[in-house]
Amino acid sequence: MSTNFKHLATLYILIGLLLLTIFLQRSCDSNIITPKNTTIVIPAKGGTFVKTKSNEIKYDTIIKDTIIYKDKKIIIDNTDKTIVEKYLKATDSIGKLKILIDAVKIRRYSDTFDNDDIKLTIETETVGKLNWIKPTYTIKEKTITVPEKTKETVFAMYGGIEIYNNLQLSNPGVKVDLGIQNKKGDIFTGGYDMNQNIYIGFKKQIFNIKK
Repeated sequence: MSTNFKHLATLYILIGLLLLTIFLQRSCDSNIITPKNTTIVIPAKGGTFVKTKSNEIKYDTIIKDTIIYKDKKIIIDNTDKTIVEKYLKATDSIGKLKILIDAVKIRRYSDTFDNDDIKLTIETETVGKLNWIKPTYTIKEKTITVPEKTKETVFAMYGGIEIYNNLQLSNPGVKVDLGIQNKKGDIFTGGYDMNQNIYIGFKKQIFNIKK
């Protein structure tokens, strides 16, 4: 068996051991994924409901009061007493009619409630009692940041060639090598040169500058 064949066989064995080491390391290590933030804009959305008749809610507490009408005491409950008293104090029929008209006048109201999440507008119409209520809403636009999984290098192979010589330029040669990188960034190398030298190496990242 020639010396060259022995060197080549040794090199192939070393390369095979490197591959086996990387495979075992990849199988045992946890799969670390570096999160990458993605910004998502959720657009605003608005809408409205169809007008509906309101359901009257009975009072939990009944507030009783009295008014005097023609020297008689009349009991009232949960009533705006000021309107009744204003009506009784009116001295003529026209004045009483105006108070009555004002009490049954159709009125519309709009109230807006606004916070960081929603803008809600409530419209109501009254005529002595609430005739209808119509909510109008706007869900505001939001920007959220979602972590996104990014792919990482778990295995890479490098091939290289080097030309070397001594200071006297009397011993030129060529070296070829093979490098295998794992997901941690470590590189295992093996090489062979024209002088039948075999090289085994290991490279560890010292620092990494990113922008």
